[in-house]
Amino acid sequence: MAAAEPFVLHIGRASPELARCFKRHRANSAMYITAWNPWGEPTPVVENHAAQQKLLAEIKSRGLRHLDGEGCDPTGLWPCEPSLLVFGISLEAAKKLATQFRQNGFVYAAGDATPRLVLLR
Repeated sequence: MAAAEPFVLHIGRASPELARCFKRHRANSAMYITAWNPWGEPTPVVENHAAQQKLLAEIKSRGLRHLDGEGCDPTGLWPCEPSLLVFGISLEAAKKLATQFRQNGFVYAAGDATPRLVLLR
């Protein structure tokens, strides 16, 4: 699925765009996740792409709606990573998915559409 208009999520700041996405996708939660660079370790691009495809397949197998995105370091020190905004996933299921794909954390938003960073390690 493609977003009508690109938007940026800011940690701790309610997102009117995300709230609109919640309505459009009939959801009251979302996680923003990548499979790139497991445990924060630089990983070859080929391996990162393969991991991202496995993440996408997992999300589709669960019947979850998603939007493609790109997670970028605002300081520019870490390269941008393809990411997915996954709708209708519980916090516990999001934690398990992030752990399954060896991520240190992810962004989660509940019904208030305020993104929060969830650290796992």
